[in-house]
Amino acid sequence: MRAELIDTLAEQFMIMLPLLQKKVFDTIGAEEVPRIKLTPAACRVLVLLQEHRSATVSVLSEQLNISRPNMTPLVDRLVRLGLAERRVCEHDRRAVDVSITGYGDEVCEQMQRVVSNKFKHMLSEFDNNDLTEMIEHMNKVRTILMKDHS
Repeated sequence: MRAELIDTLAEQFMIMLPLLQKKVFDTIGAEEVPRIKLTPAACRVLVLLQEHRSATVSVLSEQLNISRPNMTPLVDRLVRLGLAERRVCEHDRRAVDVSITGYGDEVCEQMQRVVSNKFKHMLSEFDNNDLTEMIEHMNKVRTILMKDHS
């Protein structure tokens, strides 16, 4: 029984992710985003930096499940574009922190606005009953996913 529940939920998540990709992310036009070409992985690094303000490459790679060798070129690109900067870590001079810049914040906020507007456009097609039901279910899913299951 438990295995069937897990299989069903895994299948539902696998359906939902491409559906969101198609209905939201694939509809974003090049003119809507900053003129910077960022890969999805680089965007994830930038969003994490905006959330934490600063982190070592090790922490970034751990949190995003990206190997350290693959993280270095992502950080290099963000630094080269002026979205992030490297600094010697204050509490361990052997380590290097990566911090988001003001420009990185601006780009990240612009990307978030674009995605938010795409979600709003998609959701505007639903009636109030569907919207209310979605809110209730999303709140339940969020609450369950945020539980500490360790």
